[in-house]
Amino acid sequence: MELLQKYGYSLVFSIVFLEQLGFPIPAAPILILAGAMCAGGMASFHLVLFLAVLGCFLGDVIWYGFGKYKGRGVLKTLCTLSLSPDSCVRKTENSFLRYGMNSLIFAKFIPGLNTVAPPMAGMVQSNFFAFFWRDILGSMIYCAALILPGFLFERRIFEITAVLEEVGRSMLWLILGLLGVYVLFKYIRLKFLQRLLYKERITPQELYNRIQEGEDLTLVDLRSHIEDGVIQKLPGAIQIPPDEIDKHINQLSRDRWIVMYCT
Repeated sequence: MELLQKYGYSLVFSIVFLEQLGFPIPAAPILILAGAMCAGGMASFHLVLFLAVLGCFLGDVIWYGFGKYKGRGVLKTLCTLSLSPDSCVRKTENSFLRYGMNSLIFAKFIPGLNTVAPPMAGMVQSNFFAFFWRDILGSMIYCAALILPGFLFERRIFEITAVLEEVGRSMLWLILGLLGVYVLFKYIRLKFLQRLLYKERITPQELYNRIQEGEDLTLVDLRSHIEDGVIQKLPGAIQIPPDEIDKHINQLSRDRWIVMYCT
């Protein structure tokens, strides 16, 4: 609260901008408090909303540009930060494909898709105007949805803030501790699964050699049906998204080695 009173508008813009760039900094508490300050006459509602939307949009434009000119590599870079990198690319692609460019309107309410949707929009080579109006609209809805509750429930927000300040650092350390335990659990689980699957993996060179030797293999491409001029299937591969394997089980023979690959 003291930081917001001291730095005001610049803090609102900076926090929202950094959140859109992918930094683990939640903008929601700042926007809610900023809304309460607007109701109390300590800040301008219109200026707070404008700077928050501007921070959202500028962060998204940067990722849109990277996606447009760097392609799929940007998505893979983002997903390396995930605790489940093998499934991150597929999940984010599927989320974007389900709603297309319109996902930009509500992406900010969905963790993960929030950061990935703008570079995905650039990756599919959408024109800037189509990206611009959807992203601006999504940014306005997101920021207003957080600022308005603070504005409308000013007294309650300040009461809650006062209680949290009284609780102090002990609650903060408790939350950070629980978050750390969760991240550690996910990391250990990921490493355990990787060790189980390690023996079943083959390198691209091994696969190439087996194909050249004429071995009868079934190749399954697990990637989503997203258009990207760089993406090509291996010759003879069947494209089956992981969540549709049950529907295509008849295409997979038990008498042949099945090799599945992804990005």
